[in-house]
Amino acid sequence: MLKETKMRGKHCPYCKNPFTPNPKVRHRQKTCGDPDCQKALKKDNNARWRKENPDYSRHDYPRVKAWLDCHPDYLKQYRAAHPEYVQKNREAKKLRDRRRRLQVDIQAKIKMQPSKIIDQLSNLSRVDIQDEIGLHPLEMTWLLSTLPCVDIQAQMDKSLCPKDNGTIEAGR
Repeated sequence: MLKETKMRGKHCPYCKNPFTPNPKVRHRQKTCGDPDCQKALKKDNNARWRKENPDYSRHDYPRVKAWLDCHPDYLKQYRAAHPEYVQKNREAKKLRDRRRRLQVDIQAKIKMQPSKIIDQLSNLSRVDIQDEIGLHPLEMTWLLSTLPCVDIQAQMDKSLCPKDNGTIEAGR
């Protein structure tokens, strides 16, 4: 009996919870049915499909343009009939533009500031941790993004420990 239930049960690859597949779909059911897990599965399937079919929509513009040329007022009529779409699109466009501007601003600031931040990193032995909190968020972001490349422990060892590391040689 125990073996039978083990064979029937599956674990969801996203939330890792056990579930019993629906008898109608049996082995084809991949997730537990939670909306978040289904959404994650859909996202993974779409990404896999796009990876396997990279050229699917590459040359689609001429076909769409030809169709729009044959139906010249379609977009105007659609927008007039669907004002909620127009509003949603307008808000999404504002958000995309804001994100693009912010990303460009951050990248420009990061390109201008590395020398100042690198100077602070090179003086780690003299930097007080409390002073680091005073860094601006952008500087902190850059600092944290470059930490794996910097061996802080080695710099701390050089500044805090004697060269012989306190060992006593025999015979002296």
